[in-house]
Amino acid sequence: MVKYTKAFKVQVVERYLTGRDGYRGVAKEFGIARDLIREWSLLYDRWGETIFNPSYTTHSPAFKLEVLNDMATNRLSNREAAVKYRISSPGMISRWRSTYEREGTAGLVAKPKGRAPVARRKKKDFEEMTEVEKLKERIEYLEMENAALKKLKALVQEENARRTGSRHK
Repeated sequence: MVKYTKAFKVQVVERYLTGRDGYRGVAKEFGIARDLIREWSLLYDRWGETIFNPSYTTHSPAFKLEVLNDMATNRLSNREAAVKYRISSPGMISRWRSTYEREGTAGLVAKPKGRAPVARRKKKDFEEMTEVEKLKERIEYLEMENAALKKLKALVQEENARRTGSRHK
């Protein structure tokens, strides 16, 4: 998805509003879709230049439901609802609707972003371990140490082979 700067959006809308060219001409001039120009000009007419300010608003589930209900009641399109409720992207409303249809009102609750925390294996205190557990842990440690030493040895041999190989040429 391409992100356009506020300055670019304002330039495109103002170029369209001068009235010399229609959506098609401005779209061709700037190399963007006509629908984007229509969408931006509607938002700009209603809310002004500030609609293009970046905002990271998290809408409440009640607000999302209000928008979806109003769309159903008044038969509004995504674009019309976006203009009415000051939502910068009609695609966002489309995602709300599909989520609502799949999951109901629970789907409208914002989900945390990012990676899920990794559950760490909790180790027992060394004194609380049985003899077998202590030995297993010792074996695990020695196996890791052995693997690290083997890797180091392989890297050293590879480096030596590279050095001696370059001298013979």
